[in-house]
Amino acid sequence: MKYIKDNYKYILLFLFFFLSLILFGFNNTDILWNYGFSHAIRMGEIPYIDFNIITTPLYAFIMSLGLFIKDSYLVFILEQSLLLVLFYFISNKLLNGKGSILIFLLIFPLFTTLFPNYNFLVIFFITLLLYLEKNKSNDYLIGFILGLLLLTKHTIGGVILICSLISCFSIKKSLKRLVGFIIPCIIFLIYLLITNSFNDFINLSLLGIFDFGKNNNGIFIISTIITIVIFIHLIIRFIKNPKNISNYYLLGSFSLVIPIIDYFHVGYLIIIYFIIIISELDDKVIYSLNRFSIPLILATIGMNLFINMRVYGDIKFLNYNHFDGYISTNYFSKKLDTIYNEYKDGNNYMFSFSSMFYDISTDHRITYFDVPLYGNFGYNGISNMKEKIDSMHDVHFFIQKSDNRQFCVEIYDYIKDTCTKEKDIGDFEIYYKK
Repeated sequence: MKYIKDNYKYILLFLFFFLSLILFGFNNTDILWNYGFSHAIRMGEIPYIDFNIITTPLYAFIMSLGLFIKDSYLVFILEQSLLLVLFYFISNKLLNGKGSILIFLLIFPLFTTLFPNYNFLVIFFITLLLYLEKNKSNDYLIGFILGLLLLTKHTIGGVILICSLISCFSIKKSLKRLVGFIIPCIIFLIYLLITNSFNDFINLSLLGIFDFGKNNNGIFIISTIITIVIFIHLIIRFIKNPKNISNYYLLGSFSLVIPIIDYFHVGYLIIIYFIIIISELDDKVIYSLNRFSIPLILATIGMNLFINMRVYGDIKFLNYNHFDGYISTNYFSKKLDTIYNEYKDGNNYMFSFSSMFYDISTDHRITYFDVPLYGNFGYNGISNMKEKIDSMHDVHFFIQKSDNRQFCVEIYDYIKDTCTKEKDIGDFEIYYKK
């Protein structure tokens, strides 16, 4: 009882995060894709060879650990809830125990920064680095965390590493950080060599950056304005105090919004920005901010409940394999049943934003067809995927077109052009490759 009394706040936070992910995270393809990557690792598949993850895979490996106990979407959500509590714990320490306002920043406006994906682990490690810097921690340890950040998302990790080394203003400290940084990187390199996935990693995560940047750049007005405002304030901060270490981490965090400046990515930048700003405020000011946190949190929850009111009026918890605890609607679940029964048997591949759901629930292997986005197939990826399709025989393709601008329509069209159509099931088209 004493343990519960001493830690009740974190227990309540865990329950809040868990329920939020269940109630507001349904029908989110990013969650399914990230669960799918961890599920694939649990099933013995090798990143880069068997499926097309384009970042460094630390988040997928961390989240696969619980799946070895029970491979379930619910366990995946439980793991993310634990990470969120740990993130709050570190942030709260950084803000001298006055971090309640961070909960509002995490959930506003649509709970997206709570959702399980590698971008969340990125801000987790950046926040941890800010905490270590504030407490003048061991440079080897800081370097090690920088290495973990690189293994979470290499593009951001590389930029943050450079910013961290510059912020030292000391060759000796920078060398210590580089030593710590190299340790996790060497372990990852050994893994790539043992699994013979080094070349595939280079193709997808390094050379593929060119295809990804070319096809996925996007600028959204409000998000761009927010980014510009933060950048202008950062310049002012540099002018006032060019040796403020936090400024260098904030500068590196702008890589979170390259090349896509939408709210999903800008939301993470906003969190880092406010963590830094709030950590430098007077305790009385932070206390005043926290007084407004509870009504702001309640208002955000109310807004999201209202937005999803129609869904909650027709709610259903699915009982598909691996998807206990997953929310759907009765209307959508009937569509799922129709496709599921057709797809579960046979040599079938799906090219759709729903691919992960069907492949996980039917215990199909996760493949390069599961994430149908531009830039996710490596250098010259579309041509490579066409060759892959040409080499396949006696297979059925279940394809579903999407209006999403990132959907790789060329692969969808190539399947239609080179295979024989058998039938339609709802908005899915079934093609056979002889």
